[in-house]
Amino acid sequence: MRNIHTIRRIVATMANRLKKMGLTLSAAFKKAWSLIKGKAIESKVAGVTKGNRQKALHRILTHYTPNQVRVWLERDKANLHDNNAVAVMISVNNSKSYKIGYIPKNLAYVISAIVDKGISLKTTFKEVRGHYTRFMNYGAVITLQLS
Repeated sequence: MRNIHTIRRIVATMANRLKKMGLTLSAAFKKAWSLIKGKAIESKVAGVTKGNRQKALHRILTHYTPNQVRVWLERDKANLHDNNAVAVMISVNNSKSYKIGYIPKNLAYVISAIVDKGISLKTTFKEVRGHYTRFMNYGAVITLQLS
């Protein structure tokens, strides 16, 4: 269990980032405290159409269950498009790791501050969505929770 000083530091960091995104300070602190209390955030994964990521998502959808997909986050400070980029990495049945995409930019702004402080997040693979029609792409959904 974390001590109260660490918890307050995490909440203040998240609230400041949320305020910079346009929330009032009060709303930012409420959102930050709800995250600290263990509520999971569901997020789409951005960048899933690049490279062979659509093939990877199709394979996950057709051959594996979400329980078989291990997910973790890696900070990508070298990303030229976003200083706060957080990559979403997966591994199926302990196979080689694969970058499936990124945390969306607005959420990465908050999550990167948490990851940079060395605070771990419990990340789970929820599902593959999409491809309901012939030309529609697949998408991935994960959940994030402070552990």
